[in-house]
Amino acid sequence: MPKELILSGIVQGVFCRYYCSQNAKILGIRGSASNLRDGTVRVLLDCDDEDQIQEYAQALKNNPYDIRFYGKIQSITIRDFQGRITGDYQF
Repeated sequence: MPKELILSGIVQGVFCRYYCSQNAKILGIRGSASNLRDGTVRVLLDCDDEDQIQEYAQALKNNPYDIRFYGKIQSITIRDFQGRITGDYQF
């Protein structure tokens, strides 16, 4: 089942959507990222592997691949998502 991740912290205007896409590409995950009006970023992942989703979330928090990112993710909320994977930054 697809997952929705809501990233909170300093996540808009700091290359966060690019950062999310690059981490996903490294891990072989497809999805999208969008800025939300409340200042968060929503990431939709087309992935059923819970371990891979957790690995992705940890990569976002820790930046083990040293990807350019000027923000700070303070929290990630993960929940199931039903619907099409859409967003303004597809990967």
